[in-house]
Amino acid sequence: MFWRKARVEYVFLVPFVGFLLFFEIYPLINMAIRSFFDNNTGEFTFQNYVNVFTQPQFRTAIRNSLLFATACSMVGAVGGTFVGYIASHISPKYRNLLLSLYSLPLTLSGLVVAFSFIVLLGRNGVINLLVRQIFGLPRSVYFDVYSWYGLVVVYAFYQIPLMALTMAAIFLNLDRSLVEAARNLGANTFQVWRYVIIPVLAPGFLAGLSIQFAGMMGAFGTVLALVGGEKNLLSVQIYYHTSESTYNLPQAGALAVTLILIISLLLFTLNRLRHVVSPGG
Repeated sequence: MFWRKARVEYVFLVPFVGFLLFFEIYPLINMAIRSFFDNNTGEFTFQNYVNVFTQPQFRTAIRNSLLFATACSMVGAVGGTFVGYIASHISPKYRNLLLSLYSLPLTLSGLVVAFSFIVLLGRNGVINLLVRQIFGLPRSVYFDVYSWYGLVVVYAFYQIPLMALTMAAIFLNLDRSLVEAARNLGANTFQVWRYVIIPVLAPGFLAGLSIQFAGMMGAFGTVLALVGGEKNLLSVQIYYHTSESTYNLPQAGALAVTLILIISLLLFTLNRLRHVVSPGG
């Protein structure tokens, strides 16, 4: 009876497995295979991968993507942890309201967010105009939302809420008896955080950081809407090698495989580090 019931339940997995095979696994395999062929001659070659690590624009794109993802992830991780800590110490009524408001940015389109920040923080955006009028600053002084630090601020709009939702749950599930035991043993506030709270929170923090880093390595829509191809990122390079002007699918495939490998390596490293800092790790 148990096995018959289990076999019936497996039927409901068929649509999911079919979707996974045809719309994720097959395209990835096809892309990886095509990355080993020349775009013009169709001959087997490793040149596309050689280009990734020898051509300056590709090496710069890899470096920029790593730095950009690190900056955005750290801003989101620190800001989200702070908000999560505050949310865990307020009444459930206001906590639910706060977390509900913080979940809204995750539902918005990258294009909508990009144009919203242009209206607010563009060269003639509302906030820049108000600051210049209040402090009597010249028109040449403004917050540049089109710069690297501007992009980090824009993506913090996504990253901080994502981390806040994660860390709020972790703070709420923190065993308060551990804190009380540490205080009863004479530990001060710093020692409680250093030896009790931070070690308990570290695995969850690293898990949230992993999610953010993976997302930021592939950041594309909002960047493209704000600055187009002005900022050299790996995701933007992949996009432009699938467009009509610089159409080269094998090279785009090599760049995409490289991006996947970088993300996989970094996620593996963070996952191993998470196991090390976990209790008993």
